[in-house]
Amino acid sequence: MAVAIALSGFREALADDTPPSDAKICGAPRSQLEKDLRGYLKNPSPKPGDKLLTYEGCPEEMGAWYMLPMPQENDRMQAVHAAVLPDNKVLIVNGSSNRNHVTLEGKIEDGVNTKSYDVVNNTSIFDPSLSDPYYKNPQLDFNKSPFQRIDSPQAEINGESNDPFCSGHLHLPNGDVLFIGGSRQYYPGVKFSGSKQANIYHWKENSWENLGLTQDGHWYPTLIPLADGEIASFSGFTAENSGIISTLVEIYDPKLKDPQDPQKAWQSIDVKDLPNNPFKTRMNDESFGSDIIDLYARILPTKQKNRFLITGDGGGKNEPKIAHASVHSYFVTFNKDQASGKYSISFDPGPERKAINKVYGTAVLDPSSPNNADVLLMGGIMGTNNIGIGPGKDVIQGATIVSSLERWKAPEDASTKGSWDIDRDFFGKIDEDILQNTEDKDVNGNVKKFPLNYKYDKQSSILGRYGKRAMEQAVILPTKEILVVNGGNYAETRPAYNPTLLIPHGDTTKHQGFRTKLMNPDVEPRLYHNNALLLPDARVLVMGGNNSRAARFDKDGTVRLDTKNDFAFVNKGTEGNSGEIWQHAIFYPPYLFGASDRPEIETAPETLQYGASQTISVNNFTQQGNGSLVLMKLGSATHSFDNGQRLVDIKIDQQQSEPFKAPESTDAKPLTHYRSTITFTAPTDDHFTPPGYYMVFYLNSARKPSHAKIVQLVKS
Repeated sequence: MAVAIALSGFREALADDTPPSDAKICGAPRSQLEKDLRGYLKNPSPKPGDKLLTYEGCPEEMGAWYMLPMPQENDRMQAVHAAVLPDNKVLIVNGSSNRNHVTLEGKIEDGVNTKSYDVVNNTSIFDPSLSDPYYKNPQLDFNKSPFQRIDSPQAEINGESNDPFCSGHLHLPNGDVLFIGGSRQYYPGVKFSGSKQANIYHWKENSWENLGLTQDGHWYPTLIPLADGEIASFSGFTAENSGIISTLVEIYDPKLKDPQDPQKAWQSIDVKDLPNNPFKTRMNDESFGSDIIDLYARILPTKQKNRFLITGDGGGKNEPKIAHASVHSYFVTFNKDQASGKYSISFDPGPERKAINKVYGTAVLDPSSPNNADVLLMGGIMGTNNIGIGPGKDVIQGATIVSSLERWKAPEDASTKGSWDIDRDFFGKIDEDILQNTEDKDVNGNVKKFPLNYKYDKQSSILGRYGKRAMEQAVILPTKEILVVNGGNYAETRPAYNPTLLIPHGDTTKHQGFRTKLMNPDVEPRLYHNNALLLPDARVLVMGGNNSRAARFDKDGTVRLDTKNDFAFVNKGTEGNSGEIWQHAIFYPPYLFGASDRPEIETAPETLQYGASQTISVNNFTQQGNGSLVLMKLGSATHSFDNGQRLVDIKIDQQQSEPFKAPESTDAKPLTHYRSTITFTAPTDDHFTPPGYYMVFYLNSARKPSHAKIVQLVKS
């Protein structure tokens, strides 16, 4: 396990209220956030941990990191699957967790027994209120781990394993989290096969419910939300030991749930013979093989009702070392018969890509594009499906990790397909304005200059590489910026410690519409099976990393991490040999720093009805007007893809503000704060913003977001 290092510049700078003396770190005045945390440094109870807010460059420009306290020994685990819950907490699920096992005789054997509850019981809850003073939690303690182990789903049901590892998951409209599929068996020595199980995590009761068996197995499926609250599952390996991708789309309708008839809520549609579907489309001109819907397919909504884009990228194909070279993308449309409530599915060819498809890059909707409709594909592995390529590991001719960003430019209507555009070296063009201390322009085109005494010195030996990237996550921020975090130059080696912030400037013909700014580095190598989610407090929870397969002892359940490759043990402390990363962190984006006071939503409705007029009140305006509201769906992420997140602008219809005296202000302090009542109209598009729970953020004129209020978007 890598050691978290308290990087120079921050703890010492909090000794008093004057600006930090080391201009190499940051010459700007101390932010309110820094002052608030300084209060915890002076207060012995609670007190922060010794790794509170580490950074190398100025936090106002490059963010900062809080290394969370290591969980208690029995609570330590990865974060393969994670979802933000409506109560502000985060569900973390791992199942059997990509491990080998050590027999009672000391023999190392491939895989683990996925029918054993002790093996799959790796679930926990993260509570952000234990690390943010805003929540006024009486248990707030920066030295106390905010992770707590909870029960996992039952491991074996009617002879079938129920292992949620490598499942697909997404929120239902009531905030519960639906898990479909997972690992029936996944030993590399045999063909992988998918579980038929489906489970629901009930967030209010903190309990699990098994929904019985789906029609087929699904290992690495993708779940997408439909406009009426159903969830559709695509792809995943079948239940048979065959390495074949399922052609069944399985649809779950929670409104039809019947304990007496579990199958009533399900509909299965076999798409293999439908016109224009990928399984009937020739892969490329050189091959007579057919295309497929990839494992963990990157499928995202278009602005056309009930229509989704199948990008072609994903999380692997049916043979690890065989490249699946397709340039196709597809549209899939769900058509609902209102009388029967049943769906039919149709496919249409999408535009041809500018590069062949990739695995283990990431995909995200561009929140700054018109109608938030463009799709971005970032990085990934091209030319092979083997995640083991890299220095000292496998060398495969023609295989590479890419530094590209591909953009699908969405059409205005369904009469055209849109088009793909690519910048092949997007992530190789990073942050020259910061490193050279030159002028910069913000999203509105205003010129700003960094302090004359500001200089970013690369102080850490673990700065991390940037450029080509795989296994990364793309997290949409309330500011419409995108934080690309985790991953590495390869899937299991050469980690990229520094996140990249994508800052929209509005012109997609120049660097795909973004400035790219290098952020301060993490201290952990977060490679395969990492995770990252936007929290309702506007921070980013960053977790996990799986550099190689760990080994679980059958005797006592302990886990050995000092494995470098399968079955090859090395001495503890060897660089890069930690099989699993249990040290998790929180990234503070740059917008949390700076002189502006942070606005806060004082009151908000618990539910929003589509198209209805709603009202919230906001405190701590620094200027009257010029604020904005965004609605962001709760994240649900795994394997370098978060298909839960959405960002939607909310139109402010009316805003009435009045000055007020902030509690901490004095008569001598100028009155610059405002309280505002904001009237707005809730979204009307139930396809792009399906029913469910969302975070409402208010951003002030300085683009600093409030803590979110979590609301439920419902139909009348």
